[in-house]
Amino acid sequence: MAEIPPYTIEVNPDSNRFNRYRWAILEGGKIRHNSKQNFATEREAYADAKKLVEKLIITWQKQN
Repeated sequence: MAEIPPYTIEVNPDSNRFNRYRWAILEGGKIRHNSKQNFATEREAYADAKKLVEKLIITWQKQN
């Protein structure tokens, strides 16, 4: 049975900018990466994080 990659994306409001969003990628419940910029919508933030998660998964699959 194939293992499931250990990454989770969280998108939250930016605490410094009203109506802006930031993402975090968690691995095993701990933050591995944070967005350096903020985004106008949750969808934009999620899409940006998903690009990085896809790269992380490729690396993770090569190691397993």
